[in-house]
Parts: sequence; structure tokens; C-alpha cells
Amino acid sequence: MTRLAAIPYASDFSIDAFMHGVVARLRRRGLRLGGVIQHNDAECADRCMAMSLEDLASGARFPISQDLGPAAEGCRLDAAGLAAAASAFAGALAERADLVVVNKFGKQEALGEGLRDEIAKAVMAGLPVLLAVRLDFLPAWRAFVGEDWAELAADADTVERWVIDATRLAA
Repeated sequence: MTRLAAIPYASDFSIDAFMHGVVARLRRRGLRLGGVIQHNDAECADRCMAMSLEDLASGARFPISQDLGPAAEGCRLDAAGLAAAASAFAGALAERADLVVVNKFGKQEALGEGLRDEIAKAVMAGLPVLLAVRLDFLPAWRAFVGEDWAELAADADTVERWVIDATRLAA
């Protein structure tokens, strides 16, 4: 059994809400979680979401969105905030979290940046890693990790079963 799993999802699927539900279930089981999960906190003046990443171990939040103004059409991701959030993974590795959660393998990771190094470090440390991958980033995901990963449906029971098996294997 592989210790790496991804949940492929369509762009119209509410993956952040889904991941919050999964994290809540896993916390109720008493699992020690590391990594980050995304919060979409409020609307900006130009209707973009104010995004932050929460360190699942400490609860610290890292803002990752920037307001580029009403004429902006591109991504509002703040790469500096994303880099700051990477510190959440040091604790997960040092404390040997039961599971490392990464909100998404997205555009920055597909470009070789973002949380890509942190994902690799967690996998190399032998920790179970769970993340989401939007369908259009699957080719970049496969190029990054190869074929040694489990593809999970966006179903909380399925994900929870995988996590229980993967954490048992890693123990």
C-alpha cells in the first residue's frame, strides 16, 4: 500500500469544504495532523476570496491571497504567503505526524514551486500524505510523483478508510 494519496477533483467541486470535513473526521479519530488546509475567509472588494492556509498542528494561519484590484484577471495567490506556510511542514516532520495533509497540488506546484518540496520531504520521511489535485493539474502531478500513489474518490468514507490503513502501515 502506498502512503501517498490524491483526490482528483473538477474545478466546480468545493474541494476546500470537502477537505475541512475530512480533517474534522480525522481529528475526531484522534489523529495527529500536520500540513495545511485552505480557508476562504471573506470576499475582497473585487469579489476575490481572502485565502489563508492553516497549519493543522498549531492552528497558525498564513494569508496567501493578494488583492490585485478590480481589473485583475489572473490568480491572486501570494507566493510569499505560500512560502511562509511551508514552515508548517517542519513541525509535521519533526513531530512525526500521523498524516500530512496538503490543501492542493495546484498551479504553483505544477510549475515546480509552492509546496512541492514539502510534499516530497514528507513522502521521503515515510509519512502518509493526502492531498487534492484539480483534474487539469493531474499530468503535472503524475510527472512529479510517477505512478506510486493512490487515487481516491472525493468521498469522505473512502478517504478515511485509506487514511486509517496508511497510518496503521506507517506506525
